[in-house]
Amino acid sequence: MIDTLTATEDSRSLMVGWETGETSTLSAEMLRKKARDAWSIRERMDHGEISVQPGLQITNLVQVGAEGVNVHFSDGHERAIYPFSYLWELSRDFDN
Repeated sequence: MIDTLTATEDSRSLMVGWETGETSTLSAEMLRKKARDAWSIRERMDHGEISVQPGLQITNLVQVGAEGVNVHFSDGHERAIYPFSYLWELSRDFDN
């Protein structure tokens, strides 16, 4: 499903190269706001949305099995795991 997965040079977005030849660019801010981990879900329940620091960056990408990636952010959040199918969904809605 995914051919390449890297942070942009400024680390403010995730670039996804799909096996179809398409490329998506997903901002760190959007990824952080759309995280599905328990902490992020709780924050949305308590506050309605996730507050994101200006200039948020991707600090690390860690492969999770064959079907996902754990994205680490400059605000210290390291719990967000994005299945590739979810990245595909986000790329359809938020590719910028």
